[in-house]
Parts: sequence; C-alpha cells; structure tokens
Amino acid sequence: MKRLKKIIPIVVVAVIFGFIYSFFHISGREIRNVNRLSDECSVTVTVNDNGGRGEIQEYNLEASQIELLKNLLKENSYTRRLSSTITGVLPDKAYTILADWHDNGKTYLYIRILGSEYIEFEQFGGHFQKIKNPNFETELISILEN
Repeated sequence: MKRLKKIIPIVVVAVIFGFIYSFFHISGREIRNVNRLSDECSVTVTVNDNGGRGEIQEYNLEASQIELLKNLLKENSYTRRLSSTITGVLPDKAYTILADWHDNGKTYLYIRILGSEYIEFEQFGGHFQKIKNPNFETELISILEN
C-alpha cells in the first residue's frame, strides 16, 4: 500500500507533463493540408525583403520543389506560443506560402514565415509559432533556388 501511494503521484505528474508537452509541441505532420501538397496543386511562395517594405519576389514551384517544401514543413517541429505579439528584432525577410487545389477556394494552405524564427499556420488561431530548426530559412531558400 505504501508503494502504491508513492507511485500514484509520480504517474499523475508524468501525465500532466505529457499533456503540457503535447500542447506546446507541434509536429510538422499536424499541419492541415501539408500531406496533400503535390503537383496537383499550384504553390506560390512570395518573398518580401525588409519586412514587407522592400523588393518582392514571387516563385511558382514545380513538382520537385513542392515535394521538397512538403518534406521541409513536415519534418520540422514548432513550439506553440500563447502570445500573438512578437518581441525583439524582426528578420529582414518574410515568406508567404500559398497552395491552391483549384476547387473554388475550398481547400488551400496559407503559411507565413518570418525569417528562420517564426511561422504562422492558419489552424492555430493566427499566432506565430517558434521554429525549432535554426536552418529553416536556409533550407527554404535552397528549395526556391533549386
């Protein structure tokens, strides 16, 4: 009986930490419509220099680039942020990814990325999430220039 009284609090604490971790950890596989990215949809990536006040470049991705982008988004993980405010110095480049399946706007994927630090998925209430991969922006640029 004494042993059971010691084990129960440990199990309860472990379960609570598990729920907290699962709430704040976002796997790339959880992002809605990322698995559906393929050559059947059109994917456009817009790059804004200087936080949207500079030069704008637009890329229409080919099938191989779409597959690389899909893998980049799926294989990374993100940390949920409760605040919608971003503090600190914002990165120089912002990226907007728009995927459209040509079904009269019923299915689309819209993602905004600020440098290699923050990413916004529509399904998480419009809040920016923290990107855990410090090389995310470099990998995205290599996909665009591929």
